[in-house]
Amino acid sequence: MRKYQKWSSAASRNVRSAGQQILAALDQRQVQGFLKEGLHNLVVEIGRVVAAGLLQDEVEQLCGGRYVHGPEKRVARRHGGQRGWAMLAGQKVRLARPRVRHTDGDEAQLAVYRLLQNSDNLRGAVLRRILHGVSARNYEQVVEKIRGGFGVKRSSVSRHYVRVMADRIREFCERRWDGVRFVAIMIDGKSFAREMMIAVLGVTVTGEKHMLGLRQGASENSQVCKELLESLRERGVRTDVPTLFVLDGAKALRAAVESVWGRNALIQRCQVHKQRNVKEHLAKGYWPELSRRLGEAYGETDYDRALVLLKKAAVWLKGINPDAAASLREGMEETLTLVRLGVHANLRKTLASTNVIESAFSVVEQVTGRVKRWRPGDMRWRWCVAGLLHVEQRFRRVAGYRHIVALLAALERAVSQA
Repeated sequence: MRKYQKWSSAASRNVRSAGQQILAALDQRQVQGFLKEGLHNLVVEIGRVVAAGLLQDEVEQLCGGRYVHGPEKRVARRHGGQRGWAMLAGQKVRLARPRVRHTDGDEAQLAVYRLLQNSDNLRGAVLRRILHGVSARNYEQVVEKIRGGFGVKRSSVSRHYVRVMADRIREFCERRWDGVRFVAIMIDGKSFAREMMIAVLGVTVTGEKHMLGLRQGASENSQVCKELLESLRERGVRTDVPTLFVLDGAKALRAAVESVWGRNALIQRCQVHKQRNVKEHLAKGYWPELSRRLGEAYGETDYDRALVLLKKAAVWLKGINPDAAASLREGMEETLTLVRLGVHANLRKTLASTNVIESAFSVVEQVTGRVKRWRPGDMRWRWCVAGLLHVEQRFRRVAGYRHIVALLAALERAVSQA
């Protein structure tokens, strides 16, 4: 070991020892006071950032978007800025004050700026709640509490959210996919307050995942699904090339896919949905054996061997519940499409189910779990688009993406031989 490594290790031990001695010498209340002071400063800084955002939002409401020319005549215009301040947690904090003038020359008074100079901002219980929540990952809750501390009405924030989400929904629905080759497309739906939201996710030849579209309907009916897929075609998604579709057992989805993609569509039935459907016919005591049998079949690399294992599982199920056996036999071969194509196990694990979409919808459910009243209109759209786009930012390439080239070749062969 080198000398500097020995010294570094010894120094680290000395620092830890000194730190422990200092903490032992301090009163516990003093330690808590130091920690609170650090969080206090952090909360003040967060409050300053949120305050600046609220000011800019009010300026945009008065003057419109910067460098955006609309047909209506503006009643106010931006007029630079100056040094300003706000009261946060009982102390003055520097805050740049934007200036706005009416077209008649008089300076406009910003309502948010007056509220920010209120000495009661972020005091007492509000500050304590922020201190307890500042370490959470969901910083939106912290911002919401700061908003309350500033005295900004919830309704104004909600209206701003609706405006922002209206723009995001429009951008989401109009995204173009010209020149992007999707090798696989997954379709799945989720019910929100008795309304079905159907989402489409595409996997590119480089393994990247993108949310392609969304539709709202009473159920996964064929007409809604067909309109959704036709909208994708209009936005540049190619329907003239072999494409793998990962679907649950809904016949409406299959009919819609075949009507738009025709013979270029190869169907992979979601293995998770299939197992879930069969389990609904069985008592829980049979579930472990069912999972073992289906797992063995779906893990096979030889198609004929996998099909034999599934047929044996169906025979076993017939002795327990004939309806469970019939559920397994329905679309049995399509649950093995990836095995028949010879897709690598790593890539097959991702493309054999619609779990990616279900995971995305689970994020939306976490956010909407507290919604007490679902209103008609685009409320479900706003929440779903916000959640799905948030998840899309964290998407990674699918596992086994290096084997997509082989999948493309297998799709071409399968379509040409059909």
